[in-house]
Amino acid sequence: MFNFEKGCILEDKDFDIDARKPLIDGLLYTNTVSLIYSKPKTGKTWIGYATAKAITDRVKMIYFIDMDNGISELKERSVDKHLMAHSKIRYMSRAKISCSPIEKLREIAREAKPGAFKDIVFFLDTTKDFIDTDSKSQSEEFMKITMDMRDAGATVIIFHHATKTGKTISGVQVFINTPDVVLEAKKKAKVGNELSFIMEPTHARFLMKEKGIKVNTETLELNAIDEIFATMSEYEEEFVRKAMDSLKKNKMGMYQTALLNNIGFEKTDKTARDTLDKFVDRFWNKHQESKGKPINYTLIQ
Repeated sequence: MFNFEKGCILEDKDFDIDARKPLIDGLLYTNTVSLIYSKPKTGKTWIGYATAKAITDRVKMIYFIDMDNGISELKERSVDKHLMAHSKIRYMSRAKISCSPIEKLREIAREAKPGAFKDIVFFLDTTKDFIDTDSKSQSEEFMKITMDMRDAGATVIIFHHATKTGKTISGVQVFINTPDVVLEAKKKAKVGNELSFIMEPTHARFLMKEKGIKVNTETLELNAIDEIFATMSEYEEEFVRKAMDSLKKNKMGMYQTALLNNIGFEKTDKTARDTLDKFVDRFWNKHQESKGKPINYTLIQ
């Protein structure tokens, strides 16, 4: 045996490992590096907050390493109330570190020994605040650190920006090729305190499907979007919500003209009439006594 072999030759016992487990089914799995990207100011950090809160009972510890938002922004978002108050969540801010963001990651990497980070989740927000994402050398170092963290047992979630057009990931190719999963967060219409997203896998080392989620920015609750909503256009989503609100207030139903007028459309608007028909038997029932008689819509309870 040569000295260089010691401790690094695979044996049968090395394959006695836990299977990859879902922390959030269809969205986040243990012992992976996931990169979530979207255009700036679309709400990626809210996804992180809600995800962290949702998985606290399934992990040992969560480190949310935020190098983007200032203390005042965190206070405004009630991070102290909803996240920092939880015993399993450690929130790290650039306002309190005494080194550069990338050096803080290097400190973490120095502790990334086999098994050291088992059942620990790291959120890194955002890549551009750790490094220059157009620098090949810096980007490669950043991604190597995240892979070292994963190999030590961690689950790592990275938040990253899309290009200005929103068509692809900004920066160098390593952000596409290296992670186990790359998800594009497509923002849908905001309704009240709820932000909705379609999480579309653009690259993955295992089977992933598109998933719709919604985040309540007041409570940080994370829930799945109804499959019908997930495929709606913004026009359809707004139309359906307005129509449902109107029908909820009119338990006996509403005739087509009155319903359309109530949500801001004329009876002659063919697109609006077609949208009403598209969601019959999904959100509302349609009844017409006979041809030529008024069409009545009632909400499906």
